Amino acid sequence: MATVGLDIRHLQFVEIRGDTSMQECIDVVSLAVERAGAVPCLNVTSIAHEAERIRTLSPDWLRRPSPFLFELARTVDAVIVIERDWSSLAALCPAEKLEAWNQGIGLLVEQQESRRIPYCLIAHPKAKRQEELLVSRSEAYEAIEAAISADVDTIRALLRRAKEVVENGRVLEIRTRNHGCMRCDLGRQAYQSDGRLHGSLVLNLPYGSLSFTVPEDSVQGTICFDRWKHVRDLAVSFDCGRISDISAANNPEAFADFMGTHSGDSDRISHIGIGVNPGIRRPTGLATIDECKAGMVFIAFGENRYMGGQNESTLNIDLVCSGATVLCDSRYLVREGRLALDRP
Repeated sequence: MATVGLDIRHLQFVEIRGDTSMQECIDVVSLAVERAGAVPCLNVTSIAHEAERIRTLSPDWLRRPSPFLFELARTVDAVIVIERDWSSLAALCPAEKLEAWNQGIGLLVEQQESRRIPYCLIAHPKAKRQEELLVSRSEAYEAIEAAISADVDTIRALLRRAKEVVENGRVLEIRTRNHGCMRCDLGRQAYQSDGRLHGSLVLNLPYGSLSFTVPEDSVQGTICFDRWKHVRDLAVSFDCGRISDISAANNPEAFADFMGTHSGDSDRISHIGIGVNPGIRRPTGLATIDECKAGMVFIAFGENRYMGGQNESTLNIDLVCSGATVLCDSRYLVREGRLALDRP
């Protein structure tokens, strides 16, 4: 499905990124690429290996991408990534070295961004430790299968209706638990995730969400998330589009420290999204699955030029808001975690 969605063609070079612990999935994707007549280029490492590199190599060395990886970024025609959780490096590595490593990764991303290379992210339950998931790994796999098996025509119809509301709206308001309320302007194109690329360079699997950037400096107020890793009741406040405060029920500095290891506009919202996929019945704890759940709201931070935004950053991370309410002007898109597209 990833090869179809990216429209991979004969003899194209396709980079496949993944963690060594996900070798079975890497093998399946690699074989699918070859069956499409393209050439898989494997870029496989592990969180443990990267953590050791960051801890033991100098910041100057970490800022320089590998010549092999830079050449790969310069020549590939598409990228498929089996999800892995790089944010876990924040607890394993010195902040100044992790920042240097992120800068090196940023140069590779910049190279591919400049060439407008299509990119597919495939959710994988092993991207999170079991204690960070809300369900068992087997249930997470089942959620992915259910999402992909959901009726595509239904998903596309819901996406079209949501897209029309967002693109014709002027002001968006998001109300979350713990009295969170955030407002921002609208006015930009929305992108629908239905298993194929639609203008944006990014394709996610599973699919079933609408995403859109907003005028970056228009964001005001506070958005509350149930959790980020082991941080509970995380509240992020904005003033003129930039993060002005971070609080939580426990360990808010963990999220602040993680954000601080990234450069550029990491303190701005990348994009906002709404899930519409009816196949996902309950949150799993893996954002790439949960953000597609019908009625789920998600907020991304950092880089957004691939979606027509203005943020340049080494950060791109999504956090979900369960039970949120979303209004576009005076019309409900989501009401307390349930889609409300049929209501005036």
